[in-house]
Amino acid sequence: MLVAEDVNKATNFPAVAESNAMGTAGQALRKHVCDELVNIVRDNVFWPSAILLKKIKSQLSSIAELKSNWDTYGAPAPNRVALDNAARILRQMAPFDLALVNIVPSAEGGVGFCFTVGDRYADVEASNEGDILGVKYVGAQTPVLIETDGSDASIEQALEQIRTHISA
Repeated sequence: MLVAEDVNKATNFPAVAESNAMGTAGQALRKHVCDELVNIVRDNVFWPSAILLKKIKSQLSSIAELKSNWDTYGAPAPNRVALDNAARILRQMAPFDLALVNIVPSAEGGVGFCFTVGDRYADVEASNEGDILGVKYVGAQTPVLIETDGSDASIEQALEQIRTHISA
């Protein structure tokens, strides 16, 4: 979920002029204008999604910087194939998905998108080999495989299965 710090970082408006030459009256005016802009933006229904997308893209960028053996157990770093497919998965995500997802590198090589709500778990993974697969389960139940053929339509179907599973 969004925290106040995320909103504050995202609503730093450098375009609003700041000048020490204006003195305290100028600083007060700048603060007033910034506060008004924050109120306008905060009430915008698209703003939380924009903040979440920025955070997710930052996580994906961090994962892209990993080197082989990133886990000290010999795990391969995500390669370009996995990262490109991860970006495709990300483009298919809805704001609901972005609010719940945790992006992690895969110990088998690739990028995983993990969703957890209570005892419900689901993930979809883009492997270094180009496969895009997922699983879903509740508690200690046997995981159910979520298959895709790698097409955008099948990725959307996999994400829909995850949404339905997580929100049940």
